[in-house]
Amino acid sequence: MSMRAIQGWQAATILNRSPEGRHFGFDYSLNPYRGCFHGCRYCYARESHQYLNLNLAEDFEQRLFVKHNLAPRLAHELTRIPLTATIALGTVTDPYQPLEGRHRLTRQALELLADSGHRLTITTKSPLIERDLDVLAPMGQRRQLAVHVSLISLDRPLLHRLEPGTAPPRRRLLTVRRLKDAGVPVAVFVAPIIAGFTDQEEHLDALLKAVRDAGADWVMAAPLRISPALRPYLWEHLAGINPEAAEILRLVYGSQQMPGAPYRRLLEHRIDRLTTRYGLSRQPTALVPYRRHQQLIFPFP
Repeated sequence: MSMRAIQGWQAATILNRSPEGRHFGFDYSLNPYRGCFHGCRYCYARESHQYLNLNLAEDFEQRLFVKHNLAPRLAHELTRIPLTATIALGTVTDPYQPLEGRHRLTRQALELLADSGHRLTITTKSPLIERDLDVLAPMGQRRQLAVHVSLISLDRPLLHRLEPGTAPPRRRLLTVRRLKDAGVPVAVFVAPIIAGFTDQEEHLDALLKAVRDAGADWVMAAPLRISPALRPYLWEHLAGINPEAAEILRLVYGSQQMPGAPYRRLLEHRIDRLTTRYGLSRQPTALVPYRRHQQLIFPFP
């Protein structure tokens, strides 16, 4: 692998209005970085690098961008959106990828959002989020914030091939437990589920039992979406991992971005059965904006 190139970026806007995000529970997305060290082979966000005239393969994980003007821009933009809006941090790249250890842009965003009071969700695969428990815990305890930890498998060798830059599965489950113990509402995103690779009942059974044992409040599970731009890259990598499983995936999807209705029904019934078995909710935690009440000062008579 060639050396990674990290470049500063002066973002015109930090908060991106996401009308379609309402289907997923948010109004605005926030991403401190572009490109992602984790290098997840299936990541739908790889396409976003093409807008920079870069490729969705090695450039996505090797040409990384840091939004150095995040704090002043975000502070300004937060004053221009309603307090009732929900912001999703980490919709395109992981806000706690290794870049965050040095640049701390996610930490800066958290501090601003803790003060503004807007509802916030964070999606990550990284235990680095535990560094910020001092900010996350008060936000979580007042239900301003929820964290989504992404984990699609307990199979460590498979996960390393699918997500070469991510933390091991048991380490992510420990992060779920530590967030939960700190009073932070926490979900596990079992997504994407990859036909032929991670959709077997015994595979999902072991994963959801571990999620229950870690203390997750709820679970989101959904099948992989394969965009036309991502398809050739994904087929190449998945066939290199397991040709037989990759062929199952081809049969399930054909030329479509999503699997057909029979497979989706089968998978949905499987997830329903397993979440019921382990007492796991599929309903997101309801979040509320944080409104600081000004203290009333009465003059002495």
